[in-house]
Amino acid sequence: MEISNIQYWYTTDYEGTTTRTHYEIIWSNGDKSTILIQNAESNRHYELIQEWVAEGNTITDNGGGE
Repeated sequence: MEISNIQYWYTTDYEGTTTRTHYEIIWSNGDKSTILIQNAESNRHYELIQEWVAEGNTITDNGGGE
């Protein structure tokens, strides 16, 4: 299955601070996966996202507040 879109996912803490913490991956069949991904080369999901971006795709940033 291929990725059709990736967007940043944000979390708001109890003080109201919004932080980018996850990626939401939207697959070619319409399924969505929201994944907490450490930005580390040893993380296979992070590598998948980096490869997708290297192919010329862009991660959508809606500004948070999810």
